[in-house]
Amino acid sequence: MARFCALSILKHTTMASNIVQKLILLEGLDNLPKIDPNTQDIPGNINGNVNRLDQAVIPSVLAGFYKFTRNERNAAIIPGKNALTDWIEILFGDEKKTLIKKIAAYAHVTTKEAELKMKQTAKNTVNIINEDSGRPDGKNIKKYFTDMRHIILSHLPGAIEIGSILNDTTLDDRTNKMNGPVSGIMHSIEKTFASTDTDSSKK
Repeated sequence: MARFCALSILKHTTMASNIVQKLILLEGLDNLPKIDPNTQDIPGNINGNVNRLDQAVIPSVLAGFYKFTRNERNAAIIPGKNALTDWIEILFGDEKKTLIKKIAAYAHVTTKEAELKMKQTAKNTVNIINEDSGRPDGKNIKKYFTDMRHIILSHLPGAIEIGSILNDTTLDDRTNKMNGPVSGIMHSIEKTFASTDTDSSKK
C-alpha cells in the first residue's frame, strides 16, 4: 500500500526532481545523508543512525545509470525493459561481483543481501523514470542523469570506489561531495562535460 501511494505521488513529479529523494520516498527511508567531503564517508555525528546498505546501494546504482545514459541509445532502452531485467549486470558488467563485494563489506551484510538490494533499487529507478510526467526518450533521460550527477555523487561513500568500477575516475573526486559558491561553479563545468560525454563501454 505504501509503495502504491509513493508511486502515485511520483506520477505528479517532473524530470527535474531529485531522484535520490524519490528513491528515499519509494523505498520508505527517513533520509540519506550527504557524505563528508573530508572523510568521504557518512558524517561522524550521524553515522550510527544511518543504514549503510542504503547509503552504499542507492548512489552506486544511480551512478551506474548515470554512466549508462552517457549514450542516448542506451538511455532510450530503459523505459522499455521489463521487470525481470537484470540491471546490475547491464550497468556494471564484469565489475558486478566486485561492486557487490565492496557494498557488502561497507554495509557489513552478505553479498546476497547487497545484490538483492541493488536489484530492487535498480527496479525502483526504472519505475521512477517510467512514472515521470516528462517524455522518457533517450535525450531527456541522458539530460536527467546529467542534472542529477552531483546530487548522486554527494551521497556516495568513497570506500565504494565507483570510479574504478565504472572506469571513470572523475566520479571518485572528493569535490563531488562539496557544496558552496566555488564548488557550484566546478559542478556546472562538470555538468557541461557530462552532457557531451558518450560512453560505449560495457554495452
